[in-house]
Amino acid sequence: MTNIKTYHCSQCGAQHNWHDKTLPPDWEHIGGVLRCGDCRASAQDNDTAAPDLAISETAIRLLSGAYLDLAEPDCSVITGADVAAGLRQPRFCGQTRKFYTIAQHSLLVLQLVRPIARKLGGDKGLQLMRCALMHDAAEAFLHDITRPLKMQLPDYRRIEARFELRMADRFGFKWTDYRRDTVKHADLQALAIEQRDLHGGAGDNWPILASIDRGQLTSIGIRRAWHPDEAQDRFLIAFDDLFSKEERIAA
Repeated sequence: MTNIKTYHCSQCGAQHNWHDKTLPPDWEHIGGVLRCGDCRASAQDNDTAAPDLAISETAIRLLSGAYLDLAEPDCSVITGADVAAGLRQPRFCGQTRKFYTIAQHSLLVLQLVRPIARKLGGDKGLQLMRCALMHDAAEAFLHDITRPLKMQLPDYRRIEARFELRMADRFGFKWTDYRRDTVKHADLQALAIEQRDLHGGAGDNWPILASIDRGQLTSIGIRRAWHPDEAQDRFLIAFDDLFSKEERIAA
């Protein structure tokens, strides 16, 4: 029996329901990235276009084809698919028993704040969930610098803070003290879960986790680490659920 699968374009986020035996018509994996027919055509046009001589030395090329200047970021060029692609990279410098992505971590933090968001309801609940999903979005472009090293890099922390503010403006979510504190607590809860399930070191005394009640987390676990492509797809599904197309365009 043929099963129906939902395919997600890694560049524009387009979805297409198709059987799981072959890719949808005109869709193709290019460089390990799944693209729809429109994005394939756009990529071919970009490949044949004349090179842009004004590209800054501090700019990086995004999955969508846009360039992002890390020295003076114009986050209006970033798409949700760019974020999802960047968050395929590993947490903890890859020092886990299984490859574990920032995208999967972001979805774990979202899972932890959902009960609070439901109680808040309405726009307040939605904004909290958006902040949770996107709390590490800057790392899609700046990489996940481990906390012990980040503490020694004041310039990185300044750049990261600027990115966080501009990313929030780009995608239309707003940080408040309450949302920041709530997401920070969920982030630490996620870290405790990851320490237990991925490092096998639940008994290690990490000072940063001193305030976390591990007994509240016994029912939440990481059953398996998702393949990076699966993590990317799942992140995009959550992104599409929390950010409407109109808001993404208007942001």
